[in-house]
Amino acid sequence: MADDDRSPEEEFQELMRRLMSGDTSGLDPEQLSRLSGMQIDPAMMQAVMNQLQGAFSGAQDGIDWSLAERQALHIANQDGLGVSAGQRTDLDQAFSLSALWLGEATTIADLPHPPKVVTRGAWVTATLPVWQELAEPVATSIADALTDALGQQAPDDMQEMIAGAGRLMRTVGGSLFATQLGHVVGRLSTEVVGGGDVGIPVMPDGDAAILPQNFADFGRDLEIPEDQLALYLATRELAHARLFRHARWLRLHVISQVRD
Repeated sequence: MADDDRSPEEEFQELMRRLMSGDTSGLDPEQLSRLSGMQIDPAMMQAVMNQLQGAFSGAQDGIDWSLAERQALHIANQDGLGVSAGQRTDLDQAFSLSALWLGEATTIADLPHPPKVVTRGAWVTATLPVWQELAEPVATSIADALTDALGQQAPDDMQEMIAGAGRLMRTVGGSLFATQLGHVVGRLSTEVVGGGDVGIPVMPDGDAAILPQNFADFGRDLEIPEDQLALYLATRELAHARLFRHARWLRLHVISQVRD
């Protein structure tokens, strides 16, 4: 029987036998995506083939978050620009004036180190540990869902094999989700203008930052003087960072609620 004439059940059984035997050579990522019942981009499936190899050899166990970092930095750096001396000077001045205003208007202490003017790639690197912490429960759920989907489609004589493949499925599902997370964070890096834009404290504790490349796009059609817009964004960013540093319970509470 030609490969194209196989039934879905026969296709599934052959795929699972190859996976369980450790034979990942020539695997079709689109086939694995289709048979798992999860609508996963085949291009992303390709990124986890090395993880499969590592899982079978025992070299890899669990979620490889470096996949998220590579995907995010790939997007962030595609048309990412460096920070010019003029941009750094203008935004540093805006931060300085904002700090004076906040010092007079609030009793919240200043940050322990100066705010930063960063590239998209630097924002990815700084925030990714928090994204990873927030996403870990979801990644585990995705891995469990993949195992359940495969188990529901497997014939009776393969159920024992599926039940014993927990580590493999966790590697596959977790790696898929890590790649998808990297795509989301990478896209965000092209849109956010500061560390506090998303509302969640994703920057390291006590850090504030503005992305000048996105700031330029943000203010392009607003007809607001650039220095006034910079002052507004700097004040908002410093206030956000100071609040979460001052009320440490709030940072923990927000992250815990998202994880739950």
